[in-house]
Amino acid sequence: MRIWSHNDTGATIRDASVTTSLPSGAPLIPNSTQDCLSPRTTDPARPSGPDTCGETVNDAAVWSGVNLTISPTAGIEGRSTSATSGDLTAGWSYVKFSMTAPYVDSTTTITETASLNGSGTGHPSSSGTITVSG
Repeated sequence: MRIWSHNDTGATIRDASVTTSLPSGAPLIPNSTQDCLSPRTTDPARPSGPDTCGETVNDAAVWSGVNLTISPTAGIEGRSTSATSGDLTAGWSYVKFSMTAPYVDSTTTITETASLNGSGTGHPSSSGTITVSG
């Protein structure tokens, strides 16, 4: 699963948090959550350019049951792996994590509701898609 976030201005979004909840019956695979920056991407459906991914984040700090609240830059370039909010400069970032989804056909795509909240003059947006495989 990847949740894409986009700050489409030159301004920094302060205290930004990405939030979502896993669907029922789709448990998180431990130690699989990671933030990445993808500055050259213009379309999350077809990412382009190299990504900068951070360290695996602290599950206990950013997950509460099926609910995720994470800084869009947690674990990147020395930032805390426990951060639930942080500054997001202009461009694209994404949170990725893995989960299991029993009893779902491999052709199913689930659109996940996610949000990016913060303050400043940026225009945050966020979306996520779960593509089931295997």
